[in-house]
This record gives sequence, C-alpha cells and structure tokens, in this order.
Amino acid sequence: MAAVVTVRGLASSGFVVNVFSGVVAQSVVLALLNEPRLHDVRPKPFTVWPLVVNGRVVWNRALAPAGAAVELRAAFFDGGLAEVFMERVMEAGRFRLFNAEVAVGEVEVRRVAPAAGSSSKFKVEFLSPTRFETPPYVKRRVPVFDMAPSPRNLFKSAIKTAMRLGLVDLRWAKKFFRWAIASVGVLDFGCRCETHRGRDQRSNVGKCTAAAKLSGGRVLRGFVGWAVYRAFETSMLEDMWRMLSVAEAFGVGSNRPLGLGAVRVMHLQ
Repeated sequence: MAAVVTVRGLASSGFVVNVFSGVVAQSVVLALLNEPRLHDVRPKPFTVWPLVVNGRVVWNRALAPAGAAVELRAAFFDGGLAEVFMERVMEAGRFRLFNAEVAVGEVEVRRVAPAAGSSSKFKVEFLSPTRFETPPYVKRRVPVFDMAPSPRNLFKSAIKTAMRLGLVDLRWAKKFFRWAIASVGVLDFGCRCETHRGRDQRSNVGKCTAAAKLSGGRVLRGFVGWAVYRAFETSMLEDMWRMLSVAEAFGVGSNRPLGLGAVRVMHLQ
C-alpha cells in the first residue's frame, strides 16, 4: 500500500537554502534510498514536499540557524519502497543538507487510505508553485501549463494519481470528473507572494505565481496561495473527499517529484 514518510530532525549547524528546496528534498531521498536505477526512472515512484524548516515550507531562499527543526516528506506509490526508505533512514540516523547534517529524531509513516468526508466546503493551500499541463489540442514543441487552481485542474490531477495507485478505474474516473466540473465551484482564492529585500513590494501586488529556481538556471513557475471550494451538488461528496485525500498525500499538477504542487486540504463548515 502507498505511504507517506515524514522524517523530522535537528540541523547540526546553520545552512542557507539557495535553490528550490524540493530539488534538494528529492536528492536527499534518492541518496538515502541508494538505488542508482531510480535516478533515471520516469516518472519517479515518489513525490516530495519542499523542505519544512521550523514549521515553514521554504522555497528558494531561506536561512536556517543551528538547531533548526527540519522536516523531509516523501509520498511513495509503492509501500515496499516506503519501507525500504524508512529502514535506510533509521540505519543512517542522519542525512546531509547543504553544509549541515540533520540528526533524525522521528520517522512517521502514514499509509495512504483515501478517507471519506461529509463537508461540502473545503480549502486547499498550495504550499509550493503548482502548475497543470494542458492537453495538446494542437501540435506543439513544448508543454503548455495552466496555473489556475480550478476544480477541473485539481480533480483531474487527483484522479490521475488515484488511477496510478489502482484505486479507481477509467469508467469511474470519467463519471466522477463529470460530476466534479459540474458541481464544484471556487468561492474565493488568494495569493502568497514572494517579496525580495530591496525591491519595491508594490510590484508584487496581484501576483499569484512564484518561481521554483532549479540548478542550471532552469525556472518553473506556478500558482501559490489558497482557494476555497464548495460542492453545490452532493451525490458524490464522499468520493470527492477520497480524491482530496489522495491529492494531499501526493500533491497535484506537474513536477511533483521535484516538490511542486504540495497542498494541504482543510474541511470547512
């Protein structure tokens, strides 16, 4: 069964995050697994969150002091690989992060078991840049991405993940997707803007996207912020929450193994 593994520890010394930390998280997971074959596997058998430092999800720029609480989170499509990862973490007892070592204090394993819910209203926090590849309606040389947190994008991604996990079949997926785009609407949304010291913060007004800066100069942009949704028709409400639990475990959108598309889902009354 698929599982989410969260590793928590304390940094031995201070360190500076100077690239998108999701890439760093992926590198740490691959190093701990020590399986060379996984480096070239596409798609990756796991997704990651960006690093969480002192309770805050960090992206491209962050300064962590000595003793900072660090959280590394990875969701594995294969429960067997999750167990291997957990064992390797426990054996190592620590992992390298930039110029610091993180002493492992706790390893939490949560099996991914889609749970039903009863609330028709919910909020999704998009914790890292999130983007959704659009269908190739016309021939194109490069992918085109939609960054809107629409119900269509959100649930299409969750359904694809559920199908990869073997939780649903194509017939059910089509039925639920039709229900979702007809029944779920966005009530409100807001943005989390990155600010840079020395720059005019007025330039960030209304800006709903942020850049994930990778090594080599590559930049991936996506939506960051939150959105509140409501299902106005409730015949598939329990199924909706099952898909949302999958989305929260594995993220949504493209480039999730690099830490994009990390989300947190909350019930609302």
